[in-house]
Amino acid sequence: MRALPFTIDNLNGGFMKLEGVLRVKEDRLLFEFQKKDAVLEAYQSDLKSVEIPLSEIDMLEFKKGWFSAKLILHGKSASSFKDLPGKDLVERVLKVKRKHREVAARISSNLNLKLSEKKLQELDGDQ
Repeated sequence: MRALPFTIDNLNGGFMKLEGVLRVKEDRLLFEFQKKDAVLEAYQSDLKSVEIPLSEIDMLEFKKGWFSAKLILHGKSASSFKDLPGKDLVERVLKVKRKHREVAARISSNLNLKLSEKKLQELDGDQ
């Protein structure tokens, strides 16, 4: 699966933003990102990498707009996204440019299918 470039806006009261790339590796999400100041873009943090297991994700939503799209990740607990900056406790909204919509939609669809299959396996194991 291709990598998905994204941004997360409105960090630190709107003065910072996060730019990064999302990759899907087997049963985990790999985020590589750096923080930038949203006003002048003069400050950039070092490149950071965060892995989040699929078991920490509840579901993904893909929302298409006129000029961009959003991939919304819903975590199972407050600690799911503890290492990935954002303003919500259990969700992260990744803004995606128009040209990367198809990749975001494919990632959302494939991962939701994987998550559904895991939930079904768990239900079969309980019986």
